[in-house]
Amino acid sequence: LRFIILPVMFRGKAMDLTVLLAILGFSSSSACSIIAVGKDASSSGFPMVSHTDDAGGASADIRLVRVPRKRWPKGSRRPLYKWNDGYPRVVSAALSPEYAADGDQEESTPLGYIPQVEETWAYWDTDYGVQNEWGLSMAESTSSAKTVGWPADQPGGYNRAGIEDLSKIAMERCKTARCAITTMGQIAVEQGFYSADSGDPGKPDFADSSEALVIADADPGDLWIFNVMTGKNNASAIWAAQRVPPDHVVAVANSFTIRKMNLTDIENFLHSPGVEDLALEMGWTQSQAGLDFLGAYGFLDGYVDRRMWRIFNLLSPEEGSRLDPNTLISDFNATRPLPSSLPAAKGSVTLRMVMDALRDHYEGTPYDLTQGMASGPFSNPNRGATAPKTVKGQWERAISLPRTAWSFINVARRGGRSILWFGYDAPHGTAYLPFYGGATEGAPESYHSHEGSMSKFSTKVAWWAFNLINQYQDLNFALINTDVRRKAAEFEEDAMRSMDQWEAEADGLSAAHAMALLTSRSNNFVRAKVDDWWNLAWSLFAKYGRYQITFNETETGWKSMQYPAWWIHSPDVGFTLSIPAQGMQFTEDTVQKLSHLAQVEEELSLLRRQNAMEMTRAVHTWSMALGVVTLGMSLLLGVMYKLGLSHGQKSFQVEALYHAH
Repeated sequence: LRFIILPVMFRGKAMDLTVLLAILGFSSSSACSIIAVGKDASSSGFPMVSHTDDAGGASADIRLVRVPRKRWPKGSRRPLYKWNDGYPRVVSAALSPEYAADGDQEESTPLGYIPQVEETWAYWDTDYGVQNEWGLSMAESTSSAKTVGWPADQPGGYNRAGIEDLSKIAMERCKTARCAITTMGQIAVEQGFYSADSGDPGKPDFADSSEALVIADADPGDLWIFNVMTGKNNASAIWAAQRVPPDHVVAVANSFTIRKMNLTDIENFLHSPGVEDLALEMGWTQSQAGLDFLGAYGFLDGYVDRRMWRIFNLLSPEEGSRLDPNTLISDFNATRPLPSSLPAAKGSVTLRMVMDALRDHYEGTPYDLTQGMASGPFSNPNRGATAPKTVKGQWERAISLPRTAWSFINVARRGGRSILWFGYDAPHGTAYLPFYGGATEGAPESYHSHEGSMSKFSTKVAWWAFNLINQYQDLNFALINTDVRRKAAEFEEDAMRSMDQWEAEADGLSAAHAMALLTSRSNNFVRAKVDDWWNLAWSLFAKYGRYQITFNETETGWKSMQYPAWWIHSPDVGFTLSIPAQGMQFTEDTVQKLSHLAQVEEELSLLRRQNAMEMTRAVHTWSMALGVVTLGMSLLLGVMYKLGLSHGQKSFQVEALYHAH
């Protein structure tokens, strides 16, 4: 473990913050991952941006909400909310009918207001804005920074704009990524930016005090990285944005990634006024060196880097293979530091590749979470429980996590036909289903129902179908997840084929009728597939229950699950150290060493025919009857001790086989 001392801004003063990086990694455990692909690297010719919403220990509002297009009276104001993590994330009938109060829920109290525009666009919404009717698409990742701020409704808080509202307002007002960045940046500076994960003034959480977005648009097809943090004196905001080359892939994993900025190149860099000022004042950068945004304002090790390395290796194998998996993004002296993006061959990155990357656990690498004793006998990559606070360490942080609430891939297509591929719960156990960015109505009821939440089970809520399977497959991940992944691929391939048919059918219609048709087809498809996923859950219970694999009702229509040889032979497991009822047999080496002891051999032969309890009793009775320990028995005990038998240090080969009777 390595410690670093960082000067940070707190209550308007510089202070030294001793940061244990491993601990910071855990404090960022609720944060998310972003994978993005430029239009030239994308096989479809459209940019893609994806997100995993890794909710952490707290519950999340699992609804996928449709915010409709709306015209506003002159003089209207747009509320700025303090959005909740759990259900309901907000109560606001004005924002969307799907956010209206249910039962005794009360309307949310705004932190403040900004002037409303005349017309706002329709978009898909979760904790953050996702994709609007024009194809503007976003993904989010909580990051660390050297400043921290809090909302204005709590002591020490001066700010009114979190990334939740900033992303949603951009969806409501913008068609392009450039518009989104300038809109969010201006509001953040004027209203003050805060991160919902900044802790409190008594215990500030610098590891989660900032935000990163990757933003794509359908026209002109740009891809931008946006980093934002609280400004000086825990107020206002500092932000930067960088345009990604169209032939690049992007990885963001809970850290700023914008490096050296050319502040005069407005085609490729945007930023807040005086973006360098605080860094110069605090000595975080030198005026002659230019601004390295990450170097000046960000920090984080250990929790970030491996995911970035893995994403680059999966989506840009040629370039990614040149990266060192042990390089830290904050190691500014590295021979080949982790970049914010890497080039990929033209048209080489498919939608399927991005889906598979979201499901990744470092399979086939030295960091493979499906291998080793921690994965158990059935290759389980999930590390859901926490370690005792007194134990310092960290698991590899996979892209796919058991606590992921949902994930998605946005494909920013033109003509209102952008696609949100949305999947509930952990990516390794979900199916990505399609929703059109220009949809004329919301998702099926099960995607925004009030009937259930993370703390209330309901078969009327789609999230539970996917979560149920993800929980159950931990019984035998290797077997069950194979079935689940196969079914997910079937659904996704079916969706891709069906979309081609729907769009061909819609091509001869007016724009309004075409989108109504596509919305209907998509919703009917999703509704049917969710029903099928519930049926898959019930079928898995039947097939894999009782640690058996059941195929049918015949005598031969089943077989037992089998432990792998590497696991069952491990001394840590203890199976080969036990004494089965049918008896035991020493290894050939042991027998050779004891073969000259005829009396002992006779006794061992007797012990093989007795169970473990009888063997122990027989040894005791026999020893007491002898009265004295013979030279032969002394030799036996000595040899047995050296073999580690009395301390369980050596393994035995046993005659009993594991079976269910």
